[in-house]
Amino acid sequence: MGSKAVRLDLLSSVTYDGSATAISISTPLTSLAFGSTGSLVGNGLAAGGLLYEDPTMVQTQFANAETLLSVAMGSGGQSESQAAVGDVDLLPGTAYEVTADFVMSTVYSTLSGSSGYSDINNLQVAGMPVTVTGAPNQVVDVLGLATLVINEQTPTSNGMVVNALDLSTVGGVQVLVSSVSASVSSLSLGLSPGSSAVQVGHSSFIQPMHAITTCPDFVTGGGWITVTDGSGNDKGTFGFVAGCKNGGTNPRGNLEYHDHDNPAFFNVKATSVDFYSDCGAGSSPNCRTFSGDAEVNHVSGYRYECTVQDNGEPGKGSDLFVIQVFQNGVQVYSSLDAGSNGVLGGGNIKLHTSG
Repeated sequence: MGSKAVRLDLLSSVTYDGSATAISISTPLTSLAFGSTGSLVGNGLAAGGLLYEDPTMVQTQFANAETLLSVAMGSGGQSESQAAVGDVDLLPGTAYEVTADFVMSTVYSTLSGSSGYSDINNLQVAGMPVTVTGAPNQVVDVLGLATLVINEQTPTSNGMVVNALDLSTVGGVQVLVSSVSASVSSLSLGLSPGSSAVQVGHSSFIQPMHAITTCPDFVTGGGWITVTDGSGNDKGTFGFVAGCKNGGTNPRGNLEYHDHDNPAFFNVKATSVDFYSDCGAGSSPNCRTFSGDAEVNHVSGYRYECTVQDNGEPGKGSDLFVIQVFQNGVQVYSSLDAGSNGVLGGGNIKLHTSG
């Protein structure tokens, strides 16, 4: 599956770049990448655009995981990338095995500076829990056989690279989890003296003048909610991209949701996003709902509906995610009925508007 690229018509004098990769593996013999968007510049989107990659399962001798979100975008003077992964198991079966329930990284870059952060839940190294401080570049020595860098942040000339986890062994194996980059630089237009460039700060989304757009924005997110409907493995992990871009009226995107407490709905995967809207009168202006066809545990014939809300930064303990699943018009699953109150236990939801 290739990355989905959406061009945005921008009025700006900056160049955008960025990328997101859920899992990358490098050894002396091979190099692999999963959930990789590629770069904005490499996909011809230096003037602004959106890249996202569909979720997938990773099963190798070096890493097992479920990719949930890989998205990179540039618009409105800002470049932003996010990557989220669930059920992380690095170098399984070895003395320096690293596991985590959920891992996400985010990076933002503008002409005035860059920032980034990582969200990591239930991190364990060699079977022992590790306290994640939140500070950049936290280093953990693993039995003298490997080094784990947590929330690794590396400034670049015009931006920043953030790796939520960077595991390197003495044998030359490196595994990066939730690796994102973003940069913004001035665009040299070769203007003659006395001429002026288009100013930064115009709307990223140029709406058509001849029609009213009913789907003017889009929303992205990755994270987890608490569910209590089964075995005691109390997390529902998710990642999604949904909405309309570049003034379009036809929604698009993807969704992956795993209820780890209920095998019957362990894997809910969107096969379409065919409806996208605000949440109606009386709801928050930052609330969106989207729906489409879905597979449940790789079986088709289902519909899903998600309601999400961006309540600011950080999303943990604030943003909301609710999913319902229907079969033949009858609701067969709801995350609210599964014990969730919708509030994110980790991760982030971001509404990207035209303003």
